[in-house]
Amino acid sequence: MRLSKKKALVTGASGGIGKAIALQLAKEGADIILHYLEDEDAAKETATEIIKSDVKVQLIQGSIGTAEGAMTIAKTAWQAFGKIDILVNNSGVSYKKHFLDFTASDVDHFMNVNFRGTFFITQTIAGMMVADNIQGNIYTITSINAIQPGIGQSVYGASKGALETLMKGVALELAPHNIKVNTLAIGAIQTTMNEDVWRDEEKLALVNENIPMHRLGQPEEIAVLITNLIASATYMTGSTITIDGGWLLKHGYEKSKKYTS
Repeated sequence: MRLSKKKALVTGASGGIGKAIALQLAKEGADIILHYLEDEDAAKETATEIIKSDVKVQLIQGSIGTAEGAMTIAKTAWQAFGKIDILVNNSGVSYKKHFLDFTASDVDHFMNVNFRGTFFITQTIAGMMVADNIQGNIYTITSINAIQPGIGQSVYGASKGALETLMKGVALELAPHNIKVNTLAIGAIQTTMNEDVWRDEEKLALVNENIPMHRLGQPEEIAVLITNLIASATYMTGSTITIDGGWLLKHGYEKSKKYTS
């Protein structure tokens, strides 16, 4: 129970990566504010699992797609537990379109949810951490598309790339307050967001061929990493951790394969 008495806000935590992170933090003793957008039943199911770790959990519903909505979520979370020690920015939106097919509405949607909403939640929570002298941790889920965007991922990658730059600046400015700020650039993780891929054998085989580890990652692998970094009180801040099964290591046309003598 390395995180006993800590209070954590995890956005987009009714399922997938957010759920896994909330559950793992709870196993280490953290009380959880579980934010969700629409699926109340899934959020309640996750809360029921969290309670098994003998910690407190509260649900907050709302959209981070507006500055007002994002700030309200942050303030409500803080008021619920009286503080927030750990913020995990997991909420986001992702879909593919050719660059020439993107509309102004698409661009606004990506930037409002992935960038602006995360900005305002982080700014609000960080401001209260500074005011209350809380030496907190802020982790933001980005994407390998922020580093090397794929086909149909130009705008999505740009919104996540903006987060990468933002959080490095935030880390620099919050370091004097002992608030650590880091990002995780994740690859292909098996969630409902890419269900159309992993439920299709042909699509899954094609994706796996392009991942050196030849498989999708699991949400729990992200959750364990974040939780261990927070619990270890690491010296790290302003860093990007890539967790992608080796995706960004690819070079040329050859694929990695097992060694045979």
